[in-house]
Amino acid sequence: MLKGNLTCNIISKLLTHYVEDNLDNKCKDMVSIHLRNCPLCMEKYTVVKKLFMEAEKKRKIIKERERMQEEISSYLDGEMDEKEINDFEQKLSKKPEYEEALIQTMNLKKTLNNSFYKTKYNLKTEITAKVMQKLKNSRGIIFGVINLICYFFQKNSKEN
Repeated sequence: MLKGNLTCNIISKLLTHYVEDNLDNKCKDMVSIHLRNCPLCMEKYTVVKKLFMEAEKKRKIIKERERMQEEISSYLDGEMDEKEINDFEQKLSKKPEYEEALIQTMNLKKTLNNSFYKTKYNLKTEITAKVMQKLKNSRGIIFGVINLICYFFQKNSKEN
């Protein structure tokens, strides 16, 4: 079917660009003429336009969430001045999603800190003399690095 000097096949390939407004005026006019005269392509256009609008809404939601997380991070890390703190706390009182995200972030931060300290204080850095000797006897490019590591561990074990 040929409407507006473009085939339906060509229109199908141009629909996304048409919806995103990425065509020059002449091409846009030709697609528009075709769509007015071709119900099948108009139906495809309606579907593509709907999908595009839904994707735009989701992009906006994602950007808002990213912005919210950045604000929460700045708030928790003490990177805000007084005005920013006041603005943020007003959002907390007006937008329940901010408060929920703040609580989730605080819980996550607490969990990560707890895990870090458990790991840090339960970590055993004892290396047996046999392992140290094997490392010292190693040959290759990293020989000097291994000796340096061995020296570090020997020095730390003497201090402890």
